[in-house]
Amino acid sequence: MAVNENVQKFIDACDELISCKFLIAEHKIQKLLSVLASTNEVCDLVADCMAEFNRDREFMRAFVKDSKGGFHCIMPEEEFKIISIVFCVLADIDAGKLELGDFIKRFFSGEETTPYECFINTMIVPFRDLIKEAFSYSAPVEEKLAQTKPDNSNIVRFPIYRKQVSQEGIDKVCSDIQSLSTQILTELEAVRKADGYIDELKAICYALVMGCSDKDLDMIYGLALGLKYASKGFKTIKFLVREIVDIVSELYEE
Repeated sequence: MAVNENVQKFIDACDELISCKFLIAEHKIQKLLSVLASTNEVCDLVADCMAEFNRDREFMRAFVKDSKGGFHCIMPEEEFKIISIVFCVLADIDAGKLELGDFIKRFFSGEETTPYECFINTMIVPFRDLIKEAFSYSAPVEEKLAQTKPDNSNIVRFPIYRKQVSQEGIDKVCSDIQSLSTQILTELEAVRKADGYIDELKAICYALVMGCSDKDLDMIYGLALGLKYASKGFKTIKFLVREIVDIVSELYEE
């Protein structure tokens, strides 16, 4: 896949913030937000994430004070919440609502790294990586030329079910995928634009729910792969689909 130059610029800005010293971090944050504002693809993704994000509630959950008076940052598990909360924090720092030094000293003080390094690793690195994942980000051409292993990603192979999974494990896989499929159906109901693919996506999700009820792992695997390709262009369900694919892929080996 060709490199998206706009996304490349944004990733570069993230990398500059990740690798810079604390003294120039605010300047790099300002630059990152400036690049984001001029990158329609990333702007749209962040806007989609923010649409379902309750800022006050999620900030209360993420930035907490324990019973001993210590402050901690507990990042959410949901990908869209991670993107949203990091964006809000960066915007608040740039706007002067948060003082970077006080913020990281309060919530990111640890024993193994400096507060700034902890802040970068906890917030900025996952933020960058999720953006890369959302756009199926490809490495620059120079990196690809340096790779000696041929790219066989376009070769479709039928998986052989090899792994032994306990009944409890199968039940959990089916329960998790059924829950994710239901969440996707809810998201699709909220899509306002008229799109012919929505009915097909819903059909796949309903089939996934049925496959999970029947504990049919082979059917679930095939439907998950179909959902992966059919859902391209629907940003609001991208991470939910990714979770389903990751879960079923763990059960199979080539």
